[in-house]
This record gives sequence, C-alpha cells and structure tokens, in this order.
Amino acid sequence: SLEDGGLWSLTLENYIHTNSLAATGNASVRKLYGTAHSLFPVCQSKLSTLQVLCPAMVNEDRETLVALATAGIINWQDNDDVYGCLAVLLCCLKANTQVEGEVVQAVLASVMEWRTGKEDWFLFSSDLSKATAEQLNLAVEIMRFSTWMVTHCPTVLGGNQWDFLLCSMLAWLETASENVSSLWNPWVQLFVCESAALIVKLNEFFSSSSPEVAEKLPSSLAAEWRDFFVEGISNLLLPLPINITEAFPEPDDPVFPLSVLQSVGVALTHVPLHQLKNNSLPPRFIADQKTNLPEQLQTLLNTLCPLLLFKARPLQITVYHLLEKVMPHLPECDGEGDNNKSDDDRDEPCLSPPASLMAVLSTCEELCDSILAGVQVGEFAVVQPLSVEYSCILGYLLAWKLLLTFFKSSPSHLRAHYAQYLKRSCSLNKLLLHLFKMMPENPIYPGQGAESKETKTFFTESQSLAVDNSDGVEWELPHLACSVYYSTVQDLPAMVRLWWNGQEKRVSTTAEKFTIKYVSPVLSAQEISSVHSSTQMFESMTVKARSAAREVIATYSVDDIFIELVIQLPQNYPLGSITVESGRRVGVAVQQWRNWMLQLSTYLTHQNGSIMEGLALWKNNVDKRFEGIEDCMICFSVIHGSNYSLPKKGCRTCKKKFHSACLYKWFTSSNKSTCPLCRETFF
Repeated sequence: SLEDGGLWSLTLENYIHTNSLAATGNASVRKLYGTAHSLFPVCQSKLSTLQVLCPAMVNEDRETLVALATAGIINWQDNDDVYGCLAVLLCCLKANTQVEGEVVQAVLASVMEWRTGKEDWFLFSSDLSKATAEQLNLAVEIMRFSTWMVTHCPTVLGGNQWDFLLCSMLAWLETASENVSSLWNPWVQLFVCESAALIVKLNEFFSSSSPEVAEKLPSSLAAEWRDFFVEGISNLLLPLPINITEAFPEPDDPVFPLSVLQSVGVALTHVPLHQLKNNSLPPRFIADQKTNLPEQLQTLLNTLCPLLLFKARPLQITVYHLLEKVMPHLPECDGEGDNNKSDDDRDEPCLSPPASLMAVLSTCEELCDSILAGVQVGEFAVVQPLSVEYSCILGYLLAWKLLLTFFKSSPSHLRAHYAQYLKRSCSLNKLLLHLFKMMPENPIYPGQGAESKETKTFFTESQSLAVDNSDGVEWELPHLACSVYYSTVQDLPAMVRLWWNGQEKRVSTTAEKFTIKYVSPVLSAQEISSVHSSTQMFESMTVKARSAAREVIATYSVDDIFIELVIQLPQNYPLGSITVESGRRVGVAVQQWRNWMLQLSTYLTHQNGSIMEGLALWKNNVDKRFEGIEDCMICFSVIHGSNYSLPKKGCRTCKKKFHSACLYKWFTSSNKSTCPLCRETFF
C-alpha cells in the first residue's frame, strides 16, 4: 500500500537498486504505484514513494503528474494541498520531464499570486520556531522551484519575475539570519540550506552565463545583481557562521547544525573580494595588536581566523577559502605604511604577518606538539578523520597555507622582513618537524590504476578542499601536509635549507631522501619551466634554461664587457645550495668577477625567492656598479640583500658610504660607534 509510510519508500529504493531497470522494464516499476492518478491526493508517504520511483516512471505517467500538479497549483484558491502539488511537480522536473515554457510561466505566476494573497506561506520575517513542519516544507519547495528555474529556464523570466525571485531570495536569507537560535529544528535547518542553495545557483548563473543567454535577460538585471543583491547577500551571509557557532558552541551536540554550516559555507565561497574588504561585520579589535591593516580588514581577520580552530570541517574550509582571497592583498598595507617612512625608519621596520593568523598558529603549534609527541620524524601519524585531533591539525595546516599565500604575494623587500620574523619565532622549524610526521612515506595519490603511465603523488596533484565534499577525507591531512611542504620549500627555500643544515643526522637524512624522491624533481622542473615561460625582460641580459641538466644560463653584456654565469640546481634542491659556475667573461677583472659570482651565489642561497628574482637583484647590483656607485664596504654589495637600498650613510672622515642596515648590525655586533674602515667615530 502507498499509505504505509517512509519504510515502504526505502524498500522500493533498495528494490530498484538491486534490480536494474534494464531487466525489469518500466512496466514492472509501474506495478509498484498503479497509475499516476493514484498518487493524488498527495500525502507524505506517497511523496516519498514518488521521489524514489519518478526517475524510473514511464514518460506518459510523469507528464500526467505534471498536468495534475500544475492544475492544483494554478487553482490554488480551491486546493488544500498546494505543497503536495509543488513537490510532485519538482519531482518530475528533476527527473528531466519535458515541460513547456508556458507551463513554467503559469506556475510562477501562481506563486507570485501567493506573495500577494498568502504572503505568510513564504515565511518572510517570521519566527521559525513557531512555524509548523508543513509551513516550512512549503517555503522550501518554493525555494527549490526558484532554484530549478534559475538553472533550467532563466531566459523565460521577465523583469518582474526576476525581481520577485531575487527579492524573495534576500528575504529568505534575512529570515534565516534572524532565526539562528532555532537551528536545532531539522526543518529550520532545511529552510536555511535551501536558501543557501538558491544563492549558490544565482551566483553560478550570473558568473558563468554565456553571451547568448545574457542577451535574453532584462537589460538592467546583471547590474542590479552586482550593485545591490551581491552586497545584501554578503552582509547577511558573513555573520552567519559566527552567529551559529556562538549559538551552538558544542560541535558534538546532536542538534549541532553541521549541514547548515556546509550549505552556508558553499554560498560564502562566492562572496567577492571587494565585499570581504569592505565588510559590515561588527568591529573587532585586539589590544596591543600592531598592524597597518585598515579597520575592516582587521575585523575580518580577527573574526574569521579563530574559526580555523572550530571543530567543524565545513566551517574550517569555508574560512580558509574566504581568507585565501584577501591574503594576497594584505602586504599592500605594509608596503603603504613603509613608503611613508624615512629611509632611516625603513631600515629595521617592525613588520610581521597578520597577528590574528599568527595567534592561531601559535595555539595550533602547541596542540600539534602534544598530538604528535610520540611520533618520530619519518613515521606517519594516523589521525582519526573528523576527530578533535583532526580538526586541530587541519586548522594548523590551513593557517600555514594562508601564511604562505601571504608570503608569496609580498614584494621582495617585505618578504625579507617577514622571513626574519618567522626565523625569530621558530614557527617554521616546528612546522617542518610536524610535516615529516604527517606526510606518508609513499605519498602516492589514491585510486590509480595499474595502467597509469606516470605515478601521481600528492606533490603532482592539486587538492580541491571542497566545503561540501568529504569524500577521501582519510587522505585529506596527508595530502594537505604534502601541499604545505611543497609551498614551503618553493617560497621559503633559504629558511628550509637553514633548518635542514641544523638538524641531527637522522632527521636531515630522512628529510633529504624524501625530498629527493618526491619533491626535488617536481620543484626543479617547475623552476626551470618558469625560466622558459618567463615574460620578464632584462635590458642587456638574457636568461636561458636547460631542463635535462637542471641549469640556468645568464648572459650579461654591456659595451665591451661580456659575462656568462651558469646556475646549477642540486639533486636535492632546495635543501642543497645552488652553485654558480663561471662561463665566459670579457673585460672584467678577476677580483670583480669573483665578487659578482659570490654575490649571485649569496642571493640565490639566502634569499627566499625564485632564480629569476635572484638574477634580477644581481643584475641591478651590477648595473649600479657600472653607474659608478661603490659597494658598501661591509657587505661588499651595491644593493642591500634584504631591503634593496643603496649605500647612503657616509663617513665624514674617509667618505665611504654604507647601507644603513649594515651599519646598524655593525654597531650592535661590535658594540662600537666607529667607522668600519677608518675607525673614526661615525656621526
């Protein structure tokens, strides 16, 4: 009987899955429900049955169901079961039943009439704790119908219909944001999830519509979406995760709305950068927090960064994606502050990565120390997926990915200061030890068949980190650890090299073997490839690469001078130092030649950047030397290796000039205030 409830629909689903339609045929399926008319009037048990059977029903019966459901919706004044009719219609539409555009228009016209005559059906500005399951389900079906229209027939909608749909979407979102305390109710959770799903579909539609589709839309629609609705959505969506975690602080609570965090999280990933930078979150500042960030960005980071530690994977991944958008733009703020200072003030600025992110790293670091305390370097720590330990390590690795994104986006002179900060805090040293306890001995990408020609590893395959997909979650942390290690050796090679050289034999050997086998080939190939594909042009210098030999050849020529340098990447790159060998040279004294080779070798060994960046710095140094600017007599270089300044501080006695930073270190290390050359007091 169709009246026997949900258990019957589950039995049907099992039946259909175990008996293929190719074997049973549509007629056999038809025996399970009789005729299309027998499914009316609709009740919950019949609807459950229909949701399972609809894809397997004969097309004639689905068309009959569409006709019956449409009639019930259009004649809504005389129909007590509008919800059932709309739900049946959606079942058929999702089963790809062909429906004329006029039918869709008629249904939408009826729904718009409900807005006038039965606005309470939409639950706008309602207290959802007082709404019945039937009322919530009707609003959910209206949302689902709206989502289906955006996905399948957006061009049949006119201006008034789009206004109705978009204004309803915003009103539902506002209702959701006002009812966070009611999210213990599964029907309210469904209401919020479907509201978020509609927002996702709208974002996808407006961001990826083809020119042909765009031409058929109302002329002002795209501008209205961009200028009004996107801001409204962002202002309502951004506070939702914070409010949810404040209302439900225990993620292991049976009523914790994890599904809502997941749906809202997917919607949040569509919030554009300018809305994040100009957010309307309540101001949140931390005492004694030194920063050059504008107040809205401070608030964004101070609000979101702590959520990287919250034990709910969808929220952690969502926060990561939001912050990943703003990270590349944060160094601009330090650069602006730096440019407003005098040369003397700029020599030793107090610059650091975002304080709120560093605070999260500090907390995670201690927790990871405890979690991984019994694991040796080179062993693989097995962590129970989605456990407390899992969430802690996930937050830690995501925070490091954000920090590395920030570092990579920084200009060279700021990168040197941030690197010094990391060196002082020892955070990177601890990270590397942790990573060699998290990365599997054989980081082979799962799911490869025997026919695979090339072995895929966690270093060759990118990681999606989807908010709404936890498939393969058992490999998420190992893959993420490999991703962080790769970014670290790519963007902080000098610091990784320094760490490796300072480790005991067992640790350094383990790190080197692993790096040579899985990382160095990929990283070396990428470094050589970046030289091949570089669009950077140097006046009077050409750069070529030899992939097979892992070599980069730089040729510098000006007037009667010709210099050729050969840069060789070691087998264990970047742990081993890059070597600079002499090629041909014409018109350069031996001592000057050796100085320049040493300078380039020093840049490539101690700078946290690419080969092309090191060559650019070296070339600038040589150019300045030919312009008549003398070397600083402390570092024997024209351009300072960290802040890229010229020697400007001159001794009144011997007239030699020095870099301010070099003098500062000379004075502090020697405890004297005398000129490094003539030993007279330096004024």
